[in-house]
Amino acid sequence: MCPKHSLESQIAQTLETLKCDSNYRTLKPQKHNKTQILNNIQAGMVDKKLNKKWLLNLASNDYLGIASDESLNAAFLDSALFKEYALFSSSSSRLLSGNFDIYTRLESYLSHLYHKQALLFNSGFHANLGALGALNSLKNVLFIADKSIHASHIDGLKSFQTTHLKRFSHNNIESLEQILIKNVSKYEAIFILSEGLFSMEGDFAPLCALVSLKQRFSNVYLYIDEAHSVGSFGKEGLGVCASLGLLDSVDFIVLTFGKALASMGACILCPKIFYEYFVNFSRSLIYSTALPPVNVARSFFNFLELPNLERQRENLAKLSVDFKTLLSENLELEVLGDYNIVSLILGDNAKAVYFAKNLEQKGYFVPAIKTPTIPKNRACLRFSLTANLSFESLESLVQTLKSICDESLSKFK
Repeated sequence: MCPKHSLESQIAQTLETLKCDSNYRTLKPQKHNKTQILNNIQAGMVDKKLNKKWLLNLASNDYLGIASDESLNAAFLDSALFKEYALFSSSSSRLLSGNFDIYTRLESYLSHLYHKQALLFNSGFHANLGALGALNSLKNVLFIADKSIHASHIDGLKSFQTTHLKRFSHNNIESLEQILIKNVSKYEAIFILSEGLFSMEGDFAPLCALVSLKQRFSNVYLYIDEAHSVGSFGKEGLGVCASLGLLDSVDFIVLTFGKALASMGACILCPKIFYEYFVNFSRSLIYSTALPPVNVARSFFNFLELPNLERQRENLAKLSVDFKTLLSENLELEVLGDYNIVSLILGDNAKAVYFAKNLEQKGYFVPAIKTPTIPKNRACLRFSLTANLSFESLESLVQTLKSICDESLSKFK
C-alpha cells in the first residue's frame, strides 16, 4: 500500500472508532429565526434544515438574549459608532496598517472599567493561545491549571515543548495548595489558571479562596477566564471578579465578546508590562488580520449598554435557579451548575446522544457533550439558558426529559 493510501486508511479507522463510540462529530446546517415572536417561547429558536422543524435553542451562549434584539440592533445601526466604523475588513494585522483607533478606544474604556491594561484579540481562543503562549516562553515558570480549564488554555501552553504544567482537581483549593507548596521555591513565577464560571460544569471558581492563596506567595499570579460570566453576571455585567471586588487582586482577566455581549472578539486585562510583552510576543495577535472595525464598534456599543440590561440579568438568574430546582425535583440524575449553564450528567456517550436525538424530535435543540470536551464517562446534556426563555418552556422541557428518562430505562441499564 502506498504511503498516501496508508495514511487515509489510518484516518478512516480513527473516524470509524469515533462512530462506534458515539463520539463522531458533524456540522449540520441551521437557520436561526431572528424574529421576536410575542410568546417568548419562540424567541431564539433554531430551524434545523435537516427536518425543517423549529427547535427551542438551548445551546446558545447569547445569555442576555441581545444577539437577536431588534431594537438594540437598530440602535447600533443608527449610532455614531456604526456610522464612523462601518468597515467590514481591517485588511491587515494591528501591528501593520490595521490598528484603527476604535481598537484603542475600546481598550481604553475597558482599562478604565477594570483597572488594568486591556489588549484586544480576535477571539477568546486567540487571547488564551497568545497570552499563555507568550508567558510560556519565559524561563523557569510553572502553570497550575484547574482540570476543567478550557481547551484554549491547554493549547496555548502546548505551543512550547518545554511547558511546565500541573493540574489540580476541579475547584479544589487543598489540591492546588499542595502543588503550590511543593513547587513555589523551584520557579521564578507560577501562574494559576481558572475560570470565573466554568463552561461545562457551570459552577463558579472559589475566587476569594484563590486570591487568598495567591497572596501568600510573592511569585504567584492568578489568571481568570471570564468568557461565560462577563455581561451576564454581576453589577453592570462586569463579571465575577468585579462583583466580588477582586479586580485589583486578579492579575489577568480574559473577557470574550461573542457570548453574552453578542459580538465577536476578546481581550486580556493585565498589568501594563505584560501588555507590552504580549504585543511583542503573542503570535495569535501579531500574525492575525485584525477584527473588522465594525465588530469592534459593536463590542464597544454593547459594553456601553451593559448597565441598562439589569432586567435581563435578573431574569436569567431567576430562570437558572428555577430550572435547576425543576431538574432536581423531577429527575434522579446528577445536575451541575450554579448559574446559567446547567449540565445533566448521563455518563455514557450513547445515552447522551439518545437523549439529544429524542429531545430534537420533541422540539428542543440540546447537543450531547462528549469527550474530549468533558472527561470520559461524564457525557452530558449542557443547557445554556438565555434571558428571553420563558419559565413555561422550561417546565415543558423537564416533563419531556422525564418521559425520555422513563423510556431509556430498558435501553440503558
